[in-house]
Amino acid sequence: MEELISRIVAATGIDEALAKKAIGIILQLVKSEGPANKVGELFAALPGASEFADEFGDSGGGGLMGAFGGGAMAALGKLQSSGMSMGDIQSAGKEVIGYAKENAGEELVSDVVGSISGLGGFV
Repeated sequence: MEELISRIVAATGIDEALAKKAIGIILQLVKSEGPANKVGELFAALPGASEFADEFGDSGGGGLMGAFGGGAMAALGKLQSSGMSMGDIQSAGKEVIGYAKENAGEELVSDVVGSISGLGGFV
C-alpha cells in the first residue's frame, strides 16, 4: 500500500494521512458493494487491502449522502467531507484503480468496478 499512498500524494498533492483515508474509503466501498467472490480475489492480489479498508475506510454513516442509499454517493460524501476536491477524488480513484489493475489484472478490476453502481463516475 505504500506505493499506492505515494502515487496518490504525487498525483493530488494531498498529505499521506488523507491519501490513506481516501484509499480506505474507496476500498471499503469496493468491499461492501462489490460481489464477494470477485472482491475476495481482488483483495488477495492486493495484500493488506482488506485490513486497510477496515482501518481507514470509516464504514459508518456518510452523513447526508449516506441517507440517500450509501454506496458510491456515500463514499463521495466522505471523501469530500475529508477535504478533498472533486479533482483530488478523481485522481485518487484513478490511482487506486490503476494500481489494482497492475496487481490484479484489468479484467477482474473492470468486473468489480462495473458491478458497483456509480463508482465509474468518479474514478
